[in-house]
Amino acid sequence: MVPHPIVDPLKIENDDLKAIRENPLELFYQGIKAKQTSDKYTRTLRRILNDVLENVLQGSFEDRASQLVNNSRKDPDWGMSVMLALSKKLKERSKLDKNDPNYLNPTTIPNYFKPIKKLFEMNNVPLVWQRIISTFPELDNNDKGRAYTRNEIGDMLKFGNGAMDRAIILIAASSGIRAGGFDLSWDDVRPVYKLGDKLCFEITESEEHEAKIVCAVITVYKNTFDEYPGFITPEAYSAIQDYKKEWIQQVGKEPKPGDPLFKKDGVFARKLEPNAIRARIDDVLRKAGLRTPLVKGKRRHEVPAMNGFRRFFNKANKETLSKDSPLAALIKKEFMMNHTGLVKLDKNYYQSHIFELIEEYLNAVPNLTISDEERAKAENLALRKKNSELEMKNRIIEQLEIKQQHITEELEKVKKRQEIAETHEKKRDVSI
Repeated sequence: MVPHPIVDPLKIENDDLKAIRENPLELFYQGIKAKQTSDKYTRTLRRILNDVLENVLQGSFEDRASQLVNNSRKDPDWGMSVMLALSKKLKERSKLDKNDPNYLNPTTIPNYFKPIKKLFEMNNVPLVWQRIISTFPELDNNDKGRAYTRNEIGDMLKFGNGAMDRAIILIAASSGIRAGGFDLSWDDVRPVYKLGDKLCFEITESEEHEAKIVCAVITVYKNTFDEYPGFITPEAYSAIQDYKKEWIQQVGKEPKPGDPLFKKDGVFARKLEPNAIRARIDDVLRKAGLRTPLVKGKRRHEVPAMNGFRRFFNKANKETLSKDSPLAALIKKEFMMNHTGLVKLDKNYYQSHIFELIEEYLNAVPNLTISDEERAKAENLALRKKNSELEMKNRIIEQLEIKQQHITEELEKVKKRQEIAETHEKKRDVSI
């Protein structure tokens, strides 16, 4: 029997190269990490290629993508003309009356170009994008919106549908994660314990009665380039544990570490997509009377449905005092929002240890807690921590004062011995 030759799974064939050259969309999808971004970009790109450029390109969606890439690569001026024409059409819509159904907010115009730019960049199509961007209209930022208030979030909790909605609302408010960040598994949530003066992730059975959960860490966008640690309050972690009972009741068993944290109704652990989570929040807002029909002439609500939580988190966190320098504290707070930092290099050169970020987050826990009762507990804990730190400082000051006293006494002794020695020296000189 002739043995089969061993084939290297990494071996690249000419057919592989041909497939990439002939299908620009393959590289386009390779360049996008998050599924939600991929779906959003695909919808926008499909609309532009199939509808907007219906009379410019031909064939299926894949055919049109290839034509756009190949034609623009061969003739960059042609590709630039297509982009400038698209910008002109969009700009015309942004100048319509806001009551016109075809009105387009200028802030949304860049979103039409993001998938095309990604398609071109991944397929090595040279275009001067700054020339295209310079044709965009001025942004209409008169209506910037605001964050939810604590009372509004409290009202949402009253009208939520069960433990799941409560957990979603409290996670969103206390972590500031985006809607896509809710793609979480059970092993993405880790409680943080305080044992004495020490913070830790693990405790023994004998330490359970002494340890206190002070917050929890959630791994957001796990296994992607954008992965970062988010934080939630003890109130939010407790809501997750209540929801876990509901989860077990539906499925009939404990969740596995890799099972989705939020799942669809039923006995199967099927992930609840971010769009479905957003829909649940919209439903809660309507029930709580926080989502009334838009006034004529307005196209957006004062508080964005999901981003309102993120703004609440940002405001509460930024208003919290820190023991760090203002600059160091601000950089850490930006990390918690999954922002680069004050400048792009901050993320590379200022890598805070996870427990340093936790310490910073703990300062904000009272401001991020919604329930009056839970906030009182958080404030008492913060006060005890502050008193403990004050006592420690007082002890240090007391020890320093004692040391200073000893030093002063020793210096006095040295001074006296020196004076006695000098007196003896003078007497000896006189006698001589």
